[in-house]
Amino acid sequence: MTQSLHEKVQIQIYDLLDTTKFELSELNQNKSLVINGPDTKLIQRGFDISYYQGQKKAIDAIDTLLKSYNDTQSFMEHYKTYAINYTNEFQSIVSEFDALTEPQDEFEQLIANYYQLKGQIHVINTINTTVNQ
Repeated sequence: MTQSLHEKVQIQIYDLLDTTKFELSELNQNKSLVINGPDTKLIQRGFDISYYQGQKKAIDAIDTLLKSYNDTQSFMEHYKTYAINYTNEFQSIVSEFDALTEPQDEFEQLIANYYQLKGQIHVINTINTTVNQ
């Protein structure tokens, strides 16, 4: 029995959610090691948290699209719009980083947004692979 595209994407979303939950759990278990360790580990933890938040945000958004649009054509139309919007936003923030010569006043927000979008793009790329198989 072959799975519909809807089912394939739903299974992939569940797998991504499980992986994200596992990674966040691992991150929380190592919290005391990071807090007592070097500053670079603490900064990396912040990047990781933003990245996983981005993954979770994308997973939730795509899951909502799956539940809202039961037919494949409607889902794909809305998913493609979602994917294009976030891909463009990610490219925009990458360009902003490339043009940056000195840290700006809201540099930490720029970095957090970058890692959050990077997490979202990871989920989008994974779903794109599933959709294009």
